[in-house]
Amino acid sequence: MTAVLILGLVINAIALPIAGKRALFLYRLISSGQPAPDRIAGVTRRIGAAAKRQVLEVFGQRKMLKWTVPGTAHFFVMWAFFILATVYLEAYAVLFARDSGWHWFVFNSWGVLGFLQDFIAVMCTLGIVVFWAIRLRNQPQQMGRKSRFFGSHLGPAYFTLFMIFNVIWTMFLFRGAVESRDMGTEHGYGKAAFVSYLLGKVLPDSTALIGIGLLLHIGVMLAFLIFVLNSKHLHIFLAPLNVLFGREPKALGAVKPLISAGKPVTLDDIDDLDEDAKLGAGAIEDFTWKGLLDMATCTECGRCQSQCPAWNTEKPLSPKLMIMALRDASFAKAPYLLADEGKRAGLLEGSDTLTKEVERPLVGDTGDEWFYMPEDGSAVIDPDVLWSCVTCGACVEQCPVDIEHVDHIVDMRRYQVLVESNFPSELNQLFRGLENNGNPWNMSPNARLDWAKGLDFEVKVVGETIESLDEVDWLFWVGCAGAYEDRAKKTTRAVAELLDIAGVSFGVLGNGETCTGDPARRAGNEFVFQGLAQQNVETFKETRVKKVVSTCAHCFNTLKNEYKEFGIELEVVHHTQLLNRLVREGKLTPIRDGAGAHKRKITYHDPCYIGRHNGVYAPPRELLQVLPGAEVVEMERNSERSFCCGAGGARMWMEETIGERINENRTAEAVGTGADQIAVGCPFCRVMLSDGLTAQQDKGAARAEVEVLDVAQMLLASVKGEMATRHAPGSLAAAAPAARSEETKAEPEPGDATQTADTVTETADVGPAAKASGGSSLFDTPADSATATEDSSVAEEARAAKPASSGGSLFDLGGDTDSTVAAKPTPEAQTEVANTGSDTATTGSLFDLAGDQPAEQPKAAEPDAKPETESKEEAPEPPAATTPAAGADLGSGSLFDIVADEPAASAPKAAEPEPKAEPARPEPAAPAAEAKPELDLSSGGSLFDIAAPDPQELSASATAAANAASGATPEPEAAAEPEVEEPEVEEPEEPEAAAPAAEEQQSEEKPKPPAGGAAHQPKTDVDIHETGSLFDL
Repeated sequence: MTAVLILGLVINAIALPIAGKRALFLYRLISSGQPAPDRIAGVTRRIGAAAKRQVLEVFGQRKMLKWTVPGTAHFFVMWAFFILATVYLEAYAVLFARDSGWHWFVFNSWGVLGFLQDFIAVMCTLGIVVFWAIRLRNQPQQMGRKSRFFGSHLGPAYFTLFMIFNVIWTMFLFRGAVESRDMGTEHGYGKAAFVSYLLGKVLPDSTALIGIGLLLHIGVMLAFLIFVLNSKHLHIFLAPLNVLFGREPKALGAVKPLISAGKPVTLDDIDDLDEDAKLGAGAIEDFTWKGLLDMATCTECGRCQSQCPAWNTEKPLSPKLMIMALRDASFAKAPYLLADEGKRAGLLEGSDTLTKEVERPLVGDTGDEWFYMPEDGSAVIDPDVLWSCVTCGACVEQCPVDIEHVDHIVDMRRYQVLVESNFPSELNQLFRGLENNGNPWNMSPNARLDWAKGLDFEVKVVGETIESLDEVDWLFWVGCAGAYEDRAKKTTRAVAELLDIAGVSFGVLGNGETCTGDPARRAGNEFVFQGLAQQNVETFKETRVKKVVSTCAHCFNTLKNEYKEFGIELEVVHHTQLLNRLVREGKLTPIRDGAGAHKRKITYHDPCYIGRHNGVYAPPRELLQVLPGAEVVEMERNSERSFCCGAGGARMWMEETIGERINENRTAEAVGTGADQIAVGCPFCRVMLSDGLTAQQDKGAARAEVEVLDVAQMLLASVKGEMATRHAPGSLAAAAPAARSEETKAEPEPGDATQTADTVTETADVGPAAKASGGSSLFDTPADSATATEDSSVAEEARAAKPASSGGSLFDLGGDTDSTVAAKPTPEAQTEVANTGSDTATTGSLFDLAGDQPAEQPKAAEPDAKPETESKEEAPEPPAATTPAAGADLGSGSLFDIVADEPAASAPKAAEPEPKAEPARPEPAAPAAEAKPELDLSSGGSLFDIAAPDPQELSASATAAANAASGATPEPEAAAEPEVEEPEVEEPEEPEAAAPAAEEQQSEEKPKPPAGGAAHQPKTDVDIHETGSLFDL
């Protein structure tokens, strides 16, 4: 045994220094990150909670066991590392004691320990077999990006399984040889170590065999140790630490505050910040040490990737690949980061590779081959990776080692917005609306109470009918969507009616509300968020707000979890929680008979910011289950594995240009359940799924009577004994035809808000004229998105769909029209019909003001009665009919602020004798000439202003365009929708005299389509004040 001892010491003397050097390197690299004192304090302040989390997450494998088969296999493999460590204690004791019969305390004597060692070794072997089978069945070579292992390092994964197997068989060799020597003595575990005992009966009694087994077992362990420290399996050591220092209870809900040098940064600190202050993450060294720990801990298991809505709709973002790229970048840059300041220049002179890594930007165009860490050193990740995130939290929810993907994405967005001013152009409109008018649509803040008009009870308004909220039970937080978006208004009214029926007193802030700031913060504009939050907190304190009920999932999350940073603690509930409570208390009772109890199937879509971010799953479902006649059916992806609608992370206001639309993917799943009604609990989910449903109905993939409704609307209808939908299940055709004309409501429904001057109006339900976009953005235009990509060429196909910039917008001021669009001129007749006869295109956006319908669809030519004035103002060339108003001063405000407060200039008097046209359809949009540079909302001093075009250039191009417009082709006759278009409208003379220069200039410019592949021209020839809404065109 002396020779064995010498060899054992030599092996350890070689291996341990190598492992120690690598461990020291990892420690230095991780600790080089920015300070994160809150993480240390979070543990010291909650030792009990931290210990409980370790027990549940690490030892109990709570997250892993959500995936039953691989979770169970991992449970036994993980516990094998803990239990078999005792075998290594025995091995080293035998090595140094040079006595195979060594025993101490319970070691090599207690039968229970011997049984556990052999049992866990057997189960670990079975776990290895399961892992091997899972990887073989999910090989990326066959499944492409559908495999959760796509992009992972497969070789090291198989080698890891091989090394674990080596640990097991060498253990049995060593233990079997020892049992053979101790057979029939008092030493050893005896029959309790059943596998070792059986092997002992087979193996010869040989001291040499014991030594060989001992050295092999120790040598394999040391080799595995070195490999682990240099591989993705660092999580064996780092995962418990990552869980320990993670956010409690998880990294969802509130976004991590903006921190610089370990201290939170607020609006008040801006003037005092150092020049080198870090605002967000613009380089690897800008991440905190917890962020670097996240990167080193990643196991490349791909669970986050398999659940990510962006990745599942062919977009470049994979949470796994993003973390891997950041980790690789940190390791590549480590020699520079860990070197002394004086030695860094010398390091760069001696290494071109290191120089390339140091100069590599964190976010930038990665070229045409791959989105992550390309070899040419262009960037760590592509902008399309960063801006594809919907912050749904699916990655964080599924990650077994508690990596905080969403926080890192938001931090990188913060740097791009606050420091680089580099972000998708569509976000200009969002930021401007939030800064100027406190809502993302830039609508009048004085219209926030329009939803309450026509209710048969008084809505108490703080500062008007009540002095403070001490006089009522709840503050009803309406939110921007609930106040302005027409479909969301129905939810707002339904909740108000239900609270009134239940006798619950509530008040609203009315025009005193402003956006909570959620979209600004998720988009990276931290300071706009903080300004809005401070304004709301001051209002809350003045009005003594204590309890809040909200219909918006995003408002609910922000008020509940993020306003604590600003010194106010609120009791915030979602409306489904409060309504469920009222039903349980008997204050709201659904009627068991009548129209409201008709048989129907309902499926529920979990809003991410209600479900995953805040754990509210049961109340909405319990409400649906008490509705008479309702059968609740679940989608395959539900609850914590629910699939996002596509609106989160400020994606509601960004174009979706790559891959399949997220909302259409989700809607197809909902329709596939056979449900008659799709229930939601968030106004943004309703917009997205309604748009997706319209797209499904237009394809004939969904029945025409299927509708998307809020849970509150369904409950109100049931309490009143009415049908929540316009049509009973099965009352219409089995599936909606691919194209048909759409009737326009002459009168609003009982639940509609009739005042629409400041509203985002309801879309048509189905048909090629529908307003629904099916896209992720309120400003989207139709995108011919491929719904599937070939797995073998993922990067090429994704890159082919990638625009030249971060995405065009409806508000782009001209530019890069697709050659395919320009090659297909639309006949004038069809173009004008698209602008009037349909509400919007089949898959257009809620805010597409022009006709989006492709010219090759003959059904689009049905409406006929177009006013002559509109025909004359349209440019005869097809590009002019489909180009955004390039000359409009979009930087001076919002699309919605194109009308000045000058009544004389906004209404053609000649059109006044025709009031009969108003109930049938809204008037066309006001002339773009009114969007003059002097109407400059940017005078408020926004950082996101866009320069207005030169008025002289606009005037010159307007003159040329006016000459061309005189030969406009007359509108063809069609009688499909006489109730929509009134024939023979007299031609107004005044608008002709003031032809909109901004619009006419576009006939000389090449149109630029916003991401969807089709450009659009807003209507600009009628009085906005006489329309139902700017968007009813």
